[in-house]
Amino acid sequence: MADVKAFRGYRFAINKADELGAHCAPPYDMIDEALIDTLYAKDPHNVVRITQNRKETSDSANKDRHVRAAAFLKEWIDKKIIVQDDSDSVYIYRQQFTAEQNGQIVSHERTGICVLVKLVDFEEQVVLPHEYTLSGPKQDRYELMETTNANTGLIFGLATDDNGEFYTMIRKIMDSASLAGTFTDENGVVHTLYRNVDTALISQTAALMKSRSILIADGHHRYETALRFYRDRKNEAFSHVMMTLVSMADPGLVIRPFHRLVRKSNQGRVVNDMKSELAKYFDLEPLGKISTEIVNETIAKKAATEIVFWDSASGDLTGLRLNVGGEEFLSKTMPERSGNWKRLDVSKINAIIINGILELPLDGHVLHDIVNYANDVSSGALPLTKQANDFYGGFFIRPVSISVINETVKGGERMPQKSTNFFPKLYSGLVFNKMM
Repeated sequence: MADVKAFRGYRFAINKADELGAHCAPPYDMIDEALIDTLYAKDPHNVVRITQNRKETSDSANKDRHVRAAAFLKEWIDKKIIVQDDSDSVYIYRQQFTAEQNGQIVSHERTGICVLVKLVDFEEQVVLPHEYTLSGPKQDRYELMETTNANTGLIFGLATDDNGEFYTMIRKIMDSASLAGTFTDENGVVHTLYRNVDTALISQTAALMKSRSILIADGHHRYETALRFYRDRKNEAFSHVMMTLVSMADPGLVIRPFHRLVRKSNQGRVVNDMKSELAKYFDLEPLGKISTEIVNETIAKKAATEIVFWDSASGDLTGLRLNVGGEEFLSKTMPERSGNWKRLDVSKINAIIINGILELPLDGHVLHDIVNYANDVSSGALPLTKQANDFYGGFFIRPVSISVINETVKGGERMPQKSTNFFPKLYSGLVFNKMM
Protein backbone atom coordinates (compact mmCIF):
# COMPACT_ATOMS: atom_id res chain seq x y z
CA MET A 1 0.00 0.00 0.00
CA ALA A 2 2.75 2.50 0.94
CA ASP A 3 4.97 3.74 -1.88
CA VAL A 4 8.54 4.36 -0.68
CA LYS A 5 11.82 5.00 -2.46
CA ALA A 6 15.48 5.81 -1.87
CA PHE A 7 16.87 9.29 -2.42
CA ARG A 8 20.10 11.24 -2.67
CA GLY A 9 20.10 12.89 0.70
CA TYR A 10 21.97 16.00 1.72
CA ARG A 11 24.16 15.64 4.82
CA PHE A 12 26.63 17.69 6.82
CA ALA A 13 30.18 17.08 5.59
CA ILE A 14 32.07 15.75 8.61
CA ASN A 15 35.57 14.34 8.95
CA LYS A 16 34.79 12.11 11.90
CA ALA A 17 31.56 10.31 12.74
CA ASP A 18 31.25 11.93 16.16
CA GLU A 19 31.26 15.45 14.70
CA LEU A 20 27.63 15.07 13.62
CA GLY A 21 26.23 16.09 17.00
CA ALA A 22 27.40 19.69 16.67
CA HIS A 23 25.03 20.12 13.73
CA CYS A 24 21.92 18.34 15.08
CA ALA A 25 19.00 19.52 17.21
CA PRO A 26 15.73 18.24 18.66
CA PRO A 27 12.66 18.54 16.40
CA TYR A 28 11.49 22.11 15.90
CA ASP A 29 8.42 21.82 18.14
CA MET A 30 10.56 20.72 21.11
CA ILE A 31 12.76 23.84 21.01
CA ASP A 32 11.98 26.91 23.11
CA GLU A 33 13.70 30.29 22.83
CA ALA A 34 16.33 29.45 25.44
CA LEU A 35 17.31 26.28 23.62
CA ILE A 36 17.41 28.15 20.31
CA ASP A 37 20.03 30.46 21.81
CA THR A 38 21.97 27.50 23.20
CA LEU A 39 22.01 25.74 19.83
CA TYR A 40 23.00 28.94 18.01
CA ALA A 41 26.00 29.18 20.32
CA LYS A 42 26.84 25.48 20.02
CA ASP A 43 27.97 25.65 16.39
CA PRO A 44 27.64 28.21 13.58
CA HIS A 45 26.27 25.45 11.37
CA ASN A 46 23.72 23.93 13.72
CA VAL A 47 20.51 22.92 11.97
CA VAL A 48 18.41 25.07 14.32
CA ARG A 49 19.21 28.02 12.04
CA ILE A 50 17.12 26.22 9.42
CA THR A 51 14.43 24.36 11.35
CA GLN A 52 13.68 27.05 13.97
CA ASN A 53 15.43 30.22 12.90
CA ARG A 54 15.64 32.78 15.68
CA LYS A 55 13.18 35.67 15.61
CA GLU A 56 14.75 39.09 15.04
CA THR A 57 13.39 42.47 16.12
CA SER A 58 13.57 43.61 12.50
CA ASP A 59 11.14 40.88 11.36
CA SER A 60 7.89 42.21 9.92
CA ALA A 61 6.36 38.74 9.53
CA ASN A 62 7.01 35.17 10.69
CA LYS A 63 8.12 34.23 7.20
CA ASP A 64 11.16 36.51 7.49
CA ARG A 65 12.94 33.97 9.66
CA HIS A 66 12.24 31.23 7.13
CA VAL A 67 13.76 33.40 4.40
CA ARG A 68 16.89 33.54 6.55
CA ALA A 69 16.71 29.76 7.03
CA ALA A 70 16.62 29.24 3.26
CA ALA A 71 19.62 31.54 2.86
CA PHE A 72 21.56 29.50 5.41
CA LEU A 73 20.67 26.25 3.64
CA LYS A 74 21.73 27.61 0.26
CA GLU A 75 24.97 29.04 1.65
CA TRP A 76 25.88 25.81 3.40
CA ILE A 77 25.24 23.79 0.24
CA ASP A 78 27.16 26.26 -1.91
CA LYS A 79 30.12 26.12 0.51
CA LYS A 80 29.87 22.31 0.74
CA ILE A 81 29.17 22.41 4.45
CA ILE A 82 26.20 20.28 3.43
CA VAL A 83 26.76 17.93 0.49
CA GLN A 84 24.50 15.64 -1.52
CA ASP A 85 25.17 11.92 -1.62
CA ASP A 86 26.27 10.66 -5.02
CA SER A 87 23.71 7.87 -5.38
CA ASP A 88 20.25 6.85 -4.23
CA SER A 89 20.43 5.74 -0.63
CA VAL A 90 18.40 4.64 2.34
CA TYR A 91 19.47 5.76 5.81
CA ILE A 92 19.21 3.75 8.99
CA TYR A 93 18.62 5.79 12.13
CA ARG A 94 19.43 3.86 15.32
CA GLN A 95 18.72 5.22 18.80
CA GLN A 96 20.06 3.55 21.94
CA PHE A 97 18.55 4.80 25.19
CA THR A 98 17.17 4.03 28.61
CA ALA A 99 13.63 4.62 29.81
CA GLU A 100 11.79 4.16 33.09
CA GLN A 101 9.34 1.28 32.98
CA ASN A 102 7.40 0.31 36.08
CA GLY A 103 10.01 2.00 38.25
CA GLN A 104 12.95 0.26 36.56
CA ILE A 105 15.49 1.81 34.19
CA VAL A 106 15.54 -0.37 31.06
CA SER A 107 17.90 -0.20 28.06
CA HIS A 108 16.40 -0.10 24.57
CA GLU A 109 17.43 0.13 20.95
CA ARG A 110 15.11 1.39 18.22
CA THR A 111 15.97 1.35 14.51
CA GLY A 112 14.23 3.10 11.64
CA ILE A 113 14.82 3.46 7.93
CA CYS A 114 14.77 6.94 6.38
CA VAL A 115 13.17 6.96 2.92
CA LEU A 116 10.84 9.05 0.79
CA VAL A 117 7.15 8.21 1.17
CA LYS A 118 4.51 9.02 -1.44
CA LEU A 119 2.10 11.69 -0.17
CA VAL A 120 -1.52 10.53 -0.09
CA ASP A 121 -4.71 11.72 1.57
CA PHE A 122 -5.55 10.12 4.92
CA GLU A 123 -8.80 8.82 3.42
CA GLU A 124 -6.80 6.33 1.37
CA GLN A 125 -5.86 4.53 4.62
CA VAL A 126 -2.22 4.22 3.55
CA VAL A 127 -0.77 6.91 5.81
CA LEU A 128 -2.83 7.44 8.95
CA PRO A 129 -2.80 10.13 11.65
CA HIS A 130 -3.28 9.35 15.33
CA GLU A 131 -3.76 12.91 16.60
CA TYR A 132 -5.19 16.25 15.51
CA THR A 133 -3.20 19.21 14.23
CA LEU A 134 -3.33 22.98 14.63
CA SER A 135 -3.40 25.52 11.82
CA GLY A 136 -0.63 27.75 13.24
CA PRO A 137 2.21 25.19 13.16
CA LYS A 138 1.13 24.00 9.71
CA GLN A 139 1.32 27.51 8.29
CA ASP A 140 4.71 27.98 9.92
CA ARG A 141 6.08 24.77 8.36
CA TYR A 142 4.50 25.67 5.02
CA GLU A 143 6.43 28.93 4.94
CA LEU A 144 9.67 27.07 5.68
CA MET A 145 9.02 24.56 2.91
CA GLU A 146 8.09 27.39 0.58
CA THR A 147 11.42 29.16 1.10
CA THR A 148 13.68 26.08 1.19
CA ASN A 149 11.95 23.57 -1.15
CA ALA A 150 13.24 20.97 1.27
CA ASN A 151 12.27 18.49 3.97
CA THR A 152 14.39 19.71 6.85
CA GLY A 153 13.04 17.51 9.67
CA LEU A 154 12.17 13.85 10.04
CA ILE A 155 8.61 12.59 10.23
CA PHE A 156 8.34 9.52 12.47
CA GLY A 157 6.19 6.80 10.89
CA LEU A 158 5.28 3.35 12.20
CA ALA A 159 4.90 0.57 9.63
CA THR A 160 2.49 -2.28 10.25
CA ASP A 161 4.52 -5.46 10.63
CA ASP A 162 2.56 -8.41 11.99
CA ASN A 163 5.22 -10.97 11.05
CA GLY A 164 8.26 -8.85 11.92
CA GLU A 165 9.58 -9.09 8.38
CA PHE A 166 10.03 -5.34 7.98
CA TYR A 167 11.94 -5.08 11.28
CA THR A 168 14.23 -7.90 10.12
CA MET A 169 14.84 -6.05 6.84
CA ILE A 170 15.79 -2.83 8.65
CA ARG A 171 18.31 -4.71 10.77
CA LYS A 172 19.69 -6.46 7.69
CA ILE A 173 20.19 -3.14 5.91
CA MET A 174 21.92 -1.69 8.98
CA ASP A 175 24.30 -4.66 9.18
CA SER A 176 25.65 -3.94 5.70
CA ALA A 177 25.50 -0.14 5.86
CA SER A 178 28.31 2.36 6.30
CA LEU A 179 28.51 4.57 9.38
CA ALA A 180 27.53 8.16 8.58
CA GLY A 181 27.64 9.80 12.00
CA THR A 182 26.94 9.40 15.70
CA PHE A 183 26.40 11.52 18.82
CA THR A 184 24.94 11.39 22.31
CA ASP A 185 22.35 13.99 23.25
CA GLU A 186 21.78 15.76 26.56
CA ASN A 187 19.39 12.97 27.70
CA GLY A 188 21.96 10.24 27.11
CA VAL A 189 20.34 8.97 23.91
CA VAL A 190 22.90 7.69 21.40
CA HIS A 191 21.90 8.64 17.84
CA THR A 192 23.64 6.82 14.98
CA LEU A 193 23.11 7.26 11.25
CA TYR A 194 24.05 4.68 8.61
CA ARG A 195 23.83 4.84 4.83
CA ASN A 196 23.15 1.93 2.47
CA VAL A 197 23.18 2.02 -1.36
CA ASP A 198 22.51 -1.69 -2.02
CA THR A 199 19.92 -1.57 -4.81
CA ALA A 200 18.71 -5.13 -4.14
CA LEU A 201 17.98 -4.38 -0.47
CA ILE A 202 16.37 -1.07 -1.39
CA SER A 203 14.07 -2.85 -3.89
CA GLN A 204 13.16 -5.47 -1.29
CA THR A 205 12.29 -2.73 1.20
CA ALA A 206 10.04 -0.98 -1.31
CA ALA A 207 8.34 -4.28 -2.10
CA LEU A 208 7.72 -4.99 1.60
CA MET A 209 6.11 -1.60 2.12
CA LYS A 210 3.66 -2.21 -0.74
CA SER A 211 1.64 -4.40 1.65
CA ARG A 212 1.91 -2.12 4.68
CA SER A 213 0.31 1.05 6.00
CA ILE A 214 2.00 3.80 8.00
CA LEU A 215 0.81 5.35 11.25
CA ILE A 216 2.27 8.78 11.93
CA ALA A 217 3.82 8.77 15.41
CA ASP A 218 5.32 12.29 15.32
CA GLY A 219 5.26 14.88 12.56
CA HIS A 220 1.56 15.22 11.72
CA HIS A 221 1.95 18.94 11.00
CA ARG A 222 4.87 18.31 8.65
CA TYR A 223 3.04 15.55 6.78
CA GLU A 224 -0.12 17.59 6.27
CA THR A 225 2.00 20.57 5.24
CA ALA A 226 3.94 18.53 2.68
CA LEU A 227 0.69 17.15 1.26
CA ARG A 228 -0.80 20.62 0.93
CA PHE A 229 2.43 21.88 -0.67
CA TYR A 230 2.27 19.07 -3.25
CA ARG A 231 -1.42 19.65 -3.97
CA ASP A 232 -0.88 23.40 -4.37
CA ARG A 233 1.95 23.03 -6.86
CA LYS A 234 0.84 19.89 -8.75
CA ASN A 235 4.51 19.15 -9.34
CA GLU A 236 5.84 15.61 -8.99
CA ALA A 237 9.07 16.99 -7.54
CA PHE A 238 7.06 17.45 -4.32
CA SER A 239 5.14 14.16 -4.44
CA HIS A 240 7.14 12.44 -1.67
CA VAL A 241 8.16 13.42 1.85
CA MET A 242 11.14 12.30 3.92
CA MET A 243 10.14 9.95 6.71
CA THR A 244 11.83 7.57 9.13
CA LEU A 245 9.88 4.33 9.33
CA VAL A 246 10.04 2.10 12.40
CA SER A 247 8.44 -1.33 12.54
CA MET A 248 5.51 -1.73 14.93
CA ALA A 249 7.26 -4.99 15.88
CA ASP A 250 10.46 -3.20 16.94
CA PRO A 251 11.21 -4.30 20.54
CA GLY A 252 12.67 -0.84 21.18
CA LEU A 253 9.40 0.95 20.43
CA VAL A 254 8.67 2.82 23.67
CA ILE A 255 5.45 4.74 24.27
CA ARG A 256 5.39 6.69 27.51
CA PRO A 257 2.13 7.73 29.22
CA PHE A 258 1.19 11.24 30.18
CA HIS A 259 0.23 11.11 33.85
CA ARG A 260 -2.04 13.99 34.79
CA LEU A 261 -2.16 16.27 37.81
CA VAL A 262 -5.35 18.36 37.84
CA ARG A 263 -5.01 21.89 39.20
CA LYS A 264 -7.51 23.74 41.32
CA SER A 265 -8.86 26.65 39.35
CA ASN A 266 -11.45 29.40 39.35
CA GLN A 267 -12.69 27.89 36.10
CA GLY A 268 -15.63 25.51 36.26
CA ARG A 269 -17.06 23.93 39.38
CA VAL A 270 -15.24 23.98 42.74
CA VAL A 271 -14.99 20.51 44.30
CA ASN A 272 -14.43 20.08 48.05
CA ASP A 273 -13.96 16.29 48.12
CA MET A 274 -12.66 14.82 44.87
CA LYS A 275 -12.59 11.26 46.21
CA SER A 276 -16.33 11.38 47.00
CA GLU A 277 -17.02 12.71 43.52
CA LEU A 278 -14.98 9.93 41.95
CA ALA A 279 -16.96 7.32 43.89
CA LYS A 280 -20.00 8.17 41.75
CA TYR A 281 -18.18 6.88 38.67
CA PHE A 282 -15.52 4.45 39.93
CA ASP A 283 -15.10 1.63 42.40
CA LEU A 284 -12.40 2.74 44.84
CA GLU A 285 -9.59 0.56 46.21
CA PRO A 286 -7.35 1.98 48.99
CA LEU A 287 -3.66 1.60 48.09
CA GLY A 288 -1.88 3.51 50.87
CA LYS A 289 -0.01 6.79 51.05
CA ILE A 290 1.58 8.37 47.99
CA SER A 291 4.81 6.64 46.92
CA THR A 292 6.61 5.91 43.67
CA GLU A 293 6.77 2.20 44.51
CA ILE A 294 3.01 1.77 44.99
CA VAL A 295 2.15 3.71 41.83
CA ASN A 296 4.63 1.78 39.69
CA GLU A 297 3.72 -1.61 41.17
CA THR A 298 0.01 -1.02 40.63
CA ILE A 299 0.46 0.20 37.06
CA ALA A 300 2.74 -2.77 36.29
CA LYS A 301 0.12 -5.31 37.37
CA LYS A 302 -2.70 -6.43 35.11
CA ALA A 303 -5.11 -5.90 37.96
CA ALA A 304 -8.59 -4.52 38.45
CA THR A 305 -7.27 -1.01 38.96
CA GLU A 306 -7.46 1.02 35.75
CA ILE A 307 -6.20 4.38 37.06
CA VAL A 308 -4.28 5.26 40.23
CA PHE A 309 -5.56 8.44 41.89
CA TRP A 310 -3.55 10.56 44.30
CA ASP A 311 -5.82 12.59 46.56
CA SER A 312 -4.12 15.88 47.45
CA ALA A 313 -6.30 16.39 50.53
CA SER A 314 -5.27 13.18 52.29
CA GLY A 315 -2.12 12.09 50.46
CA ASP A 316 -3.79 8.72 49.83
CA LEU A 317 -3.51 6.61 46.71
CA THR A 318 -6.70 4.98 45.44
CA GLY A 319 -7.24 2.51 42.65
CA LEU A 320 -10.06 3.47 40.27
CA ARG A 321 -12.15 1.06 38.23
CA LEU A 322 -15.16 2.19 36.23
CA ASN A 323 -18.45 1.30 37.96
CA VAL A 324 -22.05 1.25 36.75
CA GLY A 325 -22.37 5.00 37.25
CA GLY A 326 -19.27 5.60 35.17
CA GLU A 327 -20.45 3.26 32.43
CA GLU A 328 -23.79 5.06 32.26
CA PHE A 329 -22.11 8.46 32.16
CA LEU A 330 -19.79 7.45 29.31
CA SER A 331 -22.65 5.90 27.35
CA LYS A 332 -24.52 9.24 27.40
CA THR A 333 -21.61 11.60 26.81
CA MET A 334 -19.85 12.28 23.50
CA PRO A 335 -22.25 10.27 21.30
CA GLU A 336 -19.99 10.89 18.31
CA ARG A 337 -17.28 8.72 19.92
CA SER A 338 -17.07 4.93 19.93
CA GLY A 339 -17.31 2.94 23.16
CA ASN A 340 -13.69 1.82 22.81
CA TRP A 341 -12.49 5.42 22.44
CA LYS A 342 -14.43 6.52 25.52
CA ARG A 343 -12.89 3.68 27.56
CA LEU A 344 -9.34 4.80 26.95
CA ASP A 345 -7.91 5.84 30.32
CA VAL A 346 -7.21 9.33 28.98
CA SER A 347 -10.79 9.61 27.75
CA LYS A 348 -12.15 8.59 31.15
CA ILE A 349 -10.09 11.31 32.85
CA ASN A 350 -11.14 13.94 30.32
CA ALA A 351 -14.81 12.99 30.13
CA ILE A 352 -15.51 12.17 33.77
CA ILE A 353 -13.14 14.36 35.79
CA ILE A 354 -12.56 17.41 33.58
CA ASN A 355 -15.93 17.58 31.85
CA GLY A 356 -18.26 15.71 34.21
CA ILE A 357 -17.04 16.59 37.71
CA LEU A 358 -15.35 19.96 37.09
CA GLU A 359 -17.84 20.90 34.35
CA LEU A 360 -15.15 22.27 32.07
CA PRO A 361 -15.10 22.08 28.26
CA LEU A 362 -12.61 19.70 26.70
CA ASP A 363 -10.73 22.19 24.58
CA GLY A 364 -6.98 22.49 24.31
CA HIS A 365 -6.77 25.79 26.18
CA VAL A 366 -8.63 24.50 29.24
CA LEU A 367 -6.63 21.27 29.36
CA HIS A 368 -3.41 23.25 29.09
CA ASP A 369 -4.45 25.60 31.90
CA ILE A 370 -5.56 23.08 34.50
CA VAL A 371 -3.54 19.93 33.79
CA ASN A 372 0.15 19.29 34.43
CA TYR A 373 1.53 16.39 32.40
CA ALA A 374 4.38 14.07 33.46
CA ASN A 375 5.92 11.10 31.66
CA ASP A 376 7.43 9.38 34.67
CA VAL A 377 6.31 9.02 38.25
CA SER A 378 9.47 9.63 40.28
CA SER A 379 11.03 12.68 38.62
CA GLY A 380 8.00 14.08 36.78
CA ALA A 381 4.87 13.67 38.89
CA LEU A 382 5.97 13.09 42.49
CA PRO A 383 7.74 16.45 42.94
CA LEU A 384 4.49 18.19 42.02
CA THR A 385 2.60 16.36 44.77
CA LYS A 386 4.52 18.47 47.29
CA GLN A 387 2.38 21.37 46.03
CA ALA A 388 -0.75 19.61 47.28
CA ASN A 389 -2.73 22.82 47.83
CA ASP A 390 -2.48 23.61 44.12
CA PHE A 391 -4.05 20.36 42.92
CA TYR A 392 -7.19 18.30 43.34
CA GLY A 393 -4.99 15.29 42.76
CA GLY A 394 -3.15 13.22 40.21
CA PHE A 395 -4.14 10.43 37.87
CA PHE A 396 -1.53 7.81 36.96
CA ILE A 397 -2.18 5.63 33.92
CA ARG A 398 -0.60 2.81 31.97
CA PRO A 399 1.06 3.53 28.62
CA VAL A 400 -1.23 2.88 25.67
CA SER A 401 -0.08 0.06 23.40
CA ILE A 402 0.67 0.44 19.72
CA SER A 403 -2.07 -2.10 18.96
CA VAL A 404 -4.69 0.03 20.74
CA ILE A 405 -3.51 3.15 18.88
CA ASN A 406 -3.62 1.29 15.58
CA GLU A 407 -7.09 -0.12 16.24
CA THR A 408 -8.39 3.32 17.20
CA VAL A 409 -7.03 4.91 14.05
CA LYS A 410 -8.19 2.08 11.81
CA GLY A 411 -11.65 2.61 13.29
CA GLY A 412 -11.65 6.15 11.92
CA GLU A 413 -10.85 8.00 15.16
CA ARG A 414 -7.84 9.84 16.49
CA MET A 415 -6.41 9.54 19.97
CA PRO A 416 -7.31 12.11 22.66
CA GLN A 417 -4.87 14.95 23.25
CA LYS A 418 -1.69 13.98 25.14
CA SER A 419 -2.36 10.24 24.89
CA THR A 420 1.07 9.19 23.67
CA ASN A 421 4.70 10.16 23.92
CA PHE A 422 6.89 8.16 21.58
CA PHE A 423 10.36 8.23 23.08
CA PRO A 424 12.95 9.28 22.09
CA LYS A 425 12.27 11.99 19.49
CA LEU A 426 13.91 11.99 16.06
CA TYR A 427 16.53 14.73 15.82
CA SER A 428 16.92 17.10 12.88
CA GLY A 429 20.16 17.56 10.96
CA LEU A 430 21.04 13.96 10.20
CA VAL A 431 19.81 14.13 6.60
CA PHE A 432 17.81 16.51 4.38
CA ASN A 433 15.71 16.01 1.28
CA LYS A 434 16.16 18.91 -1.16
CA MET A 435 13.29 18.63 -3.63
CA MET A 436 14.35 21.36 -6.08
